[in-house]
Amino acid sequence: MLGLGGTLLATLAQASGSWVASAPAVQVVMPDRPVQSANMVPPTAELTRNQVMGRVSWQFQPPAGGEVNARLCHAGGCVALAGPRGHTEALAGIPADTALYFQFTLQDSRQRAMTLQGLQVIVNHHDQARLSARRDDHGRWDAGQCDTTLKQARPVERIRTL
Repeated sequence: MLGLGGTLLATLAQASGSWVASAPAVQVVMPDRPVQSANMVPPTAELTRNQVMGRVSWQFQPPAGGEVNARLCHAGGCVALAGPRGHTEALAGIPADTALYFQFTLQDSRQRAMTLQGLQVIVNHHDQARLSARRDDHGRWDAGQCDTTLKQARPVERIRTL
């Protein structure tokens, strides 16, 4: 028999989680025409009901020596990615069932077309009502409701793999 503490623990355990999704390989051919991956969504709607995103991890595999501009996007905007794998909290607060997709362009018109493989995201999510502690622009901790707006995306950064 679970007491009140056990019930509370069980409720909290159901209030957060993660989902993983992959997209097929894409071929990037031009610097001025972005290529978009297939949408990546949670496996079931029930998994993310009343949930918002927290940390989102990503990965993709460019060929050796390949340079691309890379972004992780949803219908409301994109976030520039600093490399072929990493994580961001720039999507924190948007609904956890939001479709995500990658967007890629070549760095330079002299580059040859390249195929990017292993496109994957891991989306951590939590209950929409949960407070999240985060640092403000001055490095101070701010414990407020999850922000549902997408932070301004930084300019696309060069990504080089060896």
